[in-house]
Parts: sequence; C-alpha cells; structure tokens
Amino acid sequence: MRKYRGPDDLAGMAALINARDERDGIGGEHVTAEAMADQYDHLQRSDPDTDLVVVEAGDGVIVGYARVQWDDWAEGSRSYWMVFEADPASPDTEAAVIDWAEARAQAIADEQHAHDRRLHAEAAVGSGREGALVARGLRPIRYFAVMVRPDLADIPDRVLPDGVTTRPVRDDHVRAIWEADIEAFRDHFGYVEQTETDWEKFRDTAKRGTELWQVAWAGDQVVGQVRTHENQGEADRLGRRRGWTEDISTRRSWRGQGVASALICNSLRQLRDLGFDEAALGADTQNLTGAFDLYAALGYKQVSLGAIYERQI
Repeated sequence: MRKYRGPDDLAGMAALINARDERDGIGGEHVTAEAMADQYDHLQRSDPDTDLVVVEAGDGVIVGYARVQWDDWAEGSRSYWMVFEADPASPDTEAAVIDWAEARAQAIADEQHAHDRRLHAEAAVGSGREGALVARGLRPIRYFAVMVRPDLADIPDRVLPDGVTTRPVRDDHVRAIWEADIEAFRDHFGYVEQTETDWEKFRDTAKRGTELWQVAWAGDQVVGQVRTHENQGEADRLGRRRGWTEDISTRRSWRGQGVASALICNSLRQLRDLGFDEAALGADTQNLTGAFDLYAALGYKQVSLGAIYERQI
C-alpha cells in the first residue's frame, strides 16, 4: 500500500473498475484514464496526499485502491464516501482497502465534529462487495439500476411542448446548461451544492464534445437536457456501439410536460442515424419524478441493480 503518484496511476485504477463491472455483470460505463482524469483534476473535499492509497503488487501492477471524500448533503447530513476497488485474485486486498477507507473516514469525521455523520459506499446487489459492506454494518438505503435499450427500432414519437426547441450547443451555452442542471437536481436524493470547481469540471468535460447533447430551450432559458455521450473503447469491449443517454434533467417548472421523453427520443433517433446499436442509462429507481417508469416506457430494460450503503458514524 502506497501513496497515489498522480495521473500515471489512473490507467491501472480504471482497469480495476472495468474488471469489477465485468465480474459483477453491472453493464456500467467503460472507464478510461482520460475520463478519470476529468474527475481527479477537480477533486474537492478529498486530498490525494492523505485521502487516497494505492495497492501495488510486486510486479508493479495496481491491484487495489481506496479514496475517501466527504460531502454535505442538502438534507442536512455529512456524507463520508469510501471509493474503492480491488483485484479479486488478491483476496486480502479488498478487506485491506475497505479497512483503510473506513479508518480514514472516521479520522476525518473525528476532526470535523459534524452533527449527522454517515459512511457511504456503493455496490452491486448480490455481489461479494455488497457482502463486505454489510459485514461492516452498512445497509442499503437507495437503489439504482443500469438500463439498456437493446436496439434503436420503434422509437416513440414524442414531441416537445409548444414554444420549446432544441439548438446545437455553442460554447456560450455551456454555463447556462450547467446552471439549469443544478436547478433541476437540487431537490433530488443526495444533492450536494455545486461550486466553481464543479463548473470547471463540467466545462472541461464539455470540451470533449457536445455533438450528442440534446438541450431544450424556451426563449433564453434551458428547460431540459440529455447529455448523451459515447465512451472510448466501449464498442471494442461490448462488440456493439452503445450511446449513453445520461444526465437527464428537466427544470422543475417544466416537469410533467413531456420535455425529457421528447429529448430522449430525439437522442435515440440521432444515435440510430449515426450507426449506434443500442442506448443505456443509469436510473434512480426511487426518483421522485417517476423517471424509472418513464425510461421503461421508452424501451429501456433493467440489466443490473446497485445500491448506496450507509452506516452512521
């Protein structure tokens, strides 16, 4: 176990994430070092020098890592996240990285003296990772599904409300799109107030390409969005081309008027016309807007179920 050495470690860390996805049958997004760099270049409330460790085998291969981050949830609690991965061929590694993360989270919590402190981690339901968390007293509090639309045929004919149109994304639109996303998600589970560092991450991610984004406008106001993307290397792994119709949101004053469903269908048609084979997304099964049922009605099928696990500190 050693300290994080910077971007050179990210490829090995990404490989562990992808291996777990394959092992547990999650069907999640293929992760690259470049995508992880977008996150690690903008870390907040997590210091790589003290809150991140890497486990390296004798041959220099990364076989595990753990990182701790704390966030203040809008509902009033302070969350201490354990982010970890481990090579299943190294059976003691997972226990070691969870133990380290748990101890580090406790140490940070003891320094901060927050009133309502909660330990969190994620795992696929039924996985060995879930068993390790449950053995440490964590319990599931929220369920999330990966959903796949296995083909791009028979796309429903959903249209935007009168007065609402889509526009190609320009550089000077990106800030308004980000602010609309914040407004839409502020009343959702686990919301954390966004900062200028979050804006910088959003802006830098947008530089990778916005051609697949579907953004709806009413005058000069963004009323909804689907920020579709394709992950580098995923087609090679899957043997088919998948677009992720993700980051779906509707401004609260426009909910219930079919904005999201129309944008998703627009995105599905665009993917079809570009030669994609399927679409996927991640869904909060308990979303207050009924999003999970909407996605099912648009042809997406659940392929795996994961959860956030929690224990009071």
